[in-house]
Amino acid sequence: MATINAIAHLNELTKDVKNDYYLTPQVTGTLSVADIIERLRKREIATKNVDGAAFVQTFLDECAAATAEGYNIVNSFFRSSIGIQGVIYTDDLGHNIPADRLKVSVNLTQGDGAKEAIEATKIYAFEQAGATGPVIQTVSDPTEGIAGHLNPGSMVLIQGMRLSVKGDDPSVGILFTSAADPATTVFVAPNKLSPNTPSKLQFVLPADVTEGEWYVTVTTQFMGNSTKLMKTARSYQFPELITVGVVNDEEDDIPDEL
Repeated sequence: MATINAIAHLNELTKDVKNDYYLTPQVTGTLSVADIIERLRKREIATKNVDGAAFVQTFLDECAAATAEGYNIVNSFFRSSIGIQGVIYTDDLGHNIPADRLKVSVNLTQGDGAKEAIEATKIYAFEQAGATGPVIQTVSDPTEGIAGHLNPGSMVLIQGMRLSVKGDDPSVGILFTSAADPATTVFVAPNKLSPNTPSKLQFVLPADVTEGEWYVTVTTQFMGNSTKLMKTARSYQFPELITVGVVNDEEDDIPDEL
């Protein structure tokens, strides 16, 4: 049976209960199509008379093409649906509207196979060392309120605990790290944040944080319920990837069968 490791964080938002925790998953890693094929190869699947990677990629490409034609895709791992945001006017009715005028997205939810696999797993919870450090609970664009999604040049809202970005250490601030190229980072200094409170950080997404998937890290010397600062800065990287703009997720989608 599979096991997911999870970090337990003391919930300081509840007043009446003193020993309750909330969990965040400890992400083992991010797998590409090639990584999935390697897992299949170890099970002696996709190695005989077929190029497994090409097959999977062709399947995903066809899913993308069908989605662009207005189809929803359903398989054991995911279910897709099409979302459209934006405004049109009377003159637009009955005419083709350029895609760049609207925000068209593909929304993915878990399929039956993924649901069954997760329900069969076990969770191993352990307390995070250094409980005085910052904890990120959600990252979103407050104008749309979709967790884990940001829009280029728009507002960013980070919510959590012990978040106040304070201190004179050069690392204190918010760091965006590209999932596709970890060498690409964008730093947001404390003076760019408003509000900058223990439970909320808000700022304008820098232009250098382009469309794609990013990790978000908050680093601070803030101690929580104290006016003093920690001697050394502490960091917390949000375990989930943050999507900026409309991203082609074809490398992360897994077909139901080969």
